[in-house]
Amino acid sequence: MKRRVFAAIFLSAFAIAAAQAEPASSIRLPAPQKSGGKPILDAVAARASAPGSGFPTQAISQEELSTLLWSASGRNRPDKWVVPFGQGVDPYVDIYVAGEEGIYRYAWQDHSLKLAAGGDLRARINPQGFAKAASHIFLFVSNKDSRTKKGANSPHLVKWTHVATGAMTQQLYLVSDSLGIGARYAETMDVNFVRQTLNIPSDEEPICIFALGKR
Repeated sequence: MKRRVFAAIFLSAFAIAAAQAEPASSIRLPAPQKSGGKPILDAVAARASAPGSGFPTQAISQEELSTLLWSASGRNRPDKWVVPFGQGVDPYVDIYVAGEEGIYRYAWQDHSLKLAAGGDLRARINPQGFAKAASHIFLFVSNKDSRTKKGANSPHLVKWTHVATGAMTQQLYLVSDSLGIGARYAETMDVNFVRQTLNIPSDEEPICIFALGKR
């Protein structure tokens, strides 16, 4: 009898631990901060990449993550984008967020995160010290399906994709500084690992990463 009780308790505890270890398939983010912070010219003056050595390691809160993603996506107004997306199409650059629990794709439509891969994969994306130390890593990946909507078949689409990514990362630099968060842009990543893990087609491009850590 005691053995059966012990076994039941053990299995119950194991099931609870397993459930706790499973990352959420979807995370609805809190409302982003849309006012306050550092004056824009002060943020421009202070804008800089955090050093690779001694990169800030404190955890970014979900509220801060919400504000960073809202800012980077360019969907800052209800009626239009403030990042230059050619021909007015939906964003053709996806943002993935790698953290302790896994990699999530940011869904700007409902301001949520959708699980793309479980597990802490930050060091696999980029083995450099600053990437390992970061609270979160943002990955910017081109999205061909969005680019080709509304007849957006311009030969300049690849260039537009990089222009849009540049605008997104610059907004991210300014907002991260305003929030007291260290940021570092990098092109270096294990592209094959990223492609395989996120099922990125060969005609779409992992463009860059952005490491973030609270100061």
